[in-house]
Amino acid sequence: MNYAMNRSADLYDSAAMSDGRPANGMPPDPADEAAAPPALPSKKFQDEAYEYVTRWCKASYEFCSKKVAKWKLLEDLYHNRRDLNSWSTGVSLRPAENLAGLRQQSASARNKWQSDIILAPSYIVDSWVDRAYQAIFSGPDWLSVVPESAPTPADEDVQFPASYKLQELLLSRLAQGQIHVRLYEILQQLVLYGTVYAKVFWYSKDVTRNRWNYDDLEVIHEQDRIYDCPIVQVIPPDRVLVDWTATHGDVQRHNGIGHRVDKTYEHILEQFDRGVYNLNRAEFLKRWKAAPADTGIEAEGLSHDVDAENLEGDEIKRLTVWEWHGLIPSDKGHKECLCAIVTERGAKSPENGVMVRLADAPILWSGLRPFLSAQYTPLPGPFGMGAVESNLDLIHAISQFISQSQDNARLTANAQLIVRRGSSAARQISAESDVVYPGKVWTVDDPADIQPFPPLNFPQQDINNLINYLNSILEKRTTVSDITLGVSSGSKTATEAHILQESALSPFTTRTDLFARCFIEPLGRLALSMLQQFILDDQFITVKDSSGLDVPLVVTAHEIQSGRYRVVATLTRQESTRLAKAQSIERALPALARFQPMLAQEGVRISFSELLKRYLDLIGVDGADRVFTRMDPAQLGLIGQMTPPIGPYGTAPDLLTPAGTAPALVEQGGPMGPQPTDANALAQFLQLQAQGAFPGPQR
Repeated sequence: MNYAMNRSADLYDSAAMSDGRPANGMPPDPADEAAAPPALPSKKFQDEAYEYVTRWCKASYEFCSKKVAKWKLLEDLYHNRRDLNSWSTGVSLRPAENLAGLRQQSASARNKWQSDIILAPSYIVDSWVDRAYQAIFSGPDWLSVVPESAPTPADEDVQFPASYKLQELLLSRLAQGQIHVRLYEILQQLVLYGTVYAKVFWYSKDVTRNRWNYDDLEVIHEQDRIYDCPIVQVIPPDRVLVDWTATHGDVQRHNGIGHRVDKTYEHILEQFDRGVYNLNRAEFLKRWKAAPADTGIEAEGLSHDVDAENLEGDEIKRLTVWEWHGLIPSDKGHKECLCAIVTERGAKSPENGVMVRLADAPILWSGLRPFLSAQYTPLPGPFGMGAVESNLDLIHAISQFISQSQDNARLTANAQLIVRRGSSAARQISAESDVVYPGKVWTVDDPADIQPFPPLNFPQQDINNLINYLNSILEKRTTVSDITLGVSSGSKTATEAHILQESALSPFTTRTDLFARCFIEPLGRLALSMLQQFILDDQFITVKDSSGLDVPLVVTAHEIQSGRYRVVATLTRQESTRLAKAQSIERALPALARFQPMLAQEGVRISFSELLKRYLDLIGVDGADRVFTRMDPAQLGLIGQMTPPIGPYGTAPDLLTPAGTAPALVEQGGPMGPQPTDANALAQFLQLQAQGAFPGPQR
């Protein structure tokens, strides 16, 4: 893991031209790509790039700004931050400019008796996300590395080929970057907003570890790399710089793609020192060195905690970095470039910023842009439609009827009275500030002063039927039913439950497959390309062999950087899951044979024939019933006379058969009893094979 510490300066200098490593050997920052190449573009191209990128980013910002109100509504509904009144008036409960007004109205809101309940659509999002997460990570090998070129037979390991070792290395590095948590966040944004954008970057972090040298009792300081892996970072939709003219969601074919991120002044200055930012350092210092700290924050920002706004102790100077990857027109045609511009935080355009970085070549060797995107319901554009957005009409209608029903319940449950004006009862109510409560004693001069209010005769049952009807429509639209949630209250037959389950899983399976092909597989390709670009030394991994034991393996630098591989999601390869289950059965058979005698003492019998039938079915061998046929009792006499004694734990100490000859089976019984059945013979055969009587299959 400490390979970076052993590299020479010449290697760093040469790598800075190709793989983007800074010349000073510092690890790249999490929020930035690898360092820019030292060769700067011409001044003319810098001016052309600055003019083109600023106009492009400004137009993209304006395009996304028109959708922020819709995204804020979806986010507030998911987190239950709005009510019907704020939804109808278009006022959010989150922005900072509304918080003061809401606090002033809090006192009067206590006296408001009308209900403002919204049916929070969080269960729609969470149900789909949980099922998709389980489908993606159904096994440890959720990504598969497939070689695109035939390996050299002399150099290839038969048991652990290079593609398998590279797959295990890729999965371990993604797990180091907490890919499971990141993918859950990605799935949430995908279903909620309809579109998710993410960025992949290589993250390295070194720490100093101390240990005692017991010979001279001195402390030894050693550098250890605790992070060296690809990281997937979700980009809020209002922070993405998308190609507004695109008619698809493939960011690799867009004219450009980027994002805005807030960074401290010290962070940007450090990037200059490390060689990441390579332009206009003097202009940057002149403009922001003496600038005061900006404690404001964007009110329209998504995925932000309102408690972090306007803190008195937050006097850290922050700026906004506009990072953009795309094609810039030039005299020799379009060039794939990387550009970074710094502006004041909250700026709506980079036109008044300072360009601090420009590279006229792709940042990755593979030529891929380090961005990913996926759409829940694909639309011809950079943004899709989510599960909540397409059902806002039903959610609003159901919320209205629920609130209305609660209002009428309050009106009918709390007694309403008709009091004669000027009577003693009216004076009593006026003196007590209109306080009417159950069990109140009324002191009146005339009983006619107080009369009950006429009943409302509200059709509550009809409203309940309407709410149930709208809920059923919402269930059909979203396929999130009681059956899929596992909380069905109605009695259903097994056939009905199976049909409902299959119909509910059909759209879920389709969209999960689309997500795997549009996001998971490009993620694997990007991460693999970063492994091949940034790892220069041999790596050590631990895998399990056919017997389930951990085996340490070495993945050489030649195996990592040579060869062409394709990364596919296991979810899209149905045969991968079947083969994995078949391998599990194959590994479990020897253990089951050894435990068969102990299980027999407890009255438990293992059907090895059924296990082998399932094994053949999983590996794709049809007609298992014709493979296993019953033997004629007359044929059993042809089998040699032999009964292998069963020792402790099912061992056979002596087979008493000549060398090179097969022992007889179940003539006098076997592990499953004295009956000469196929299952008993198969169990005895597996037992003998586990003890080495028969040679196993050769790999």
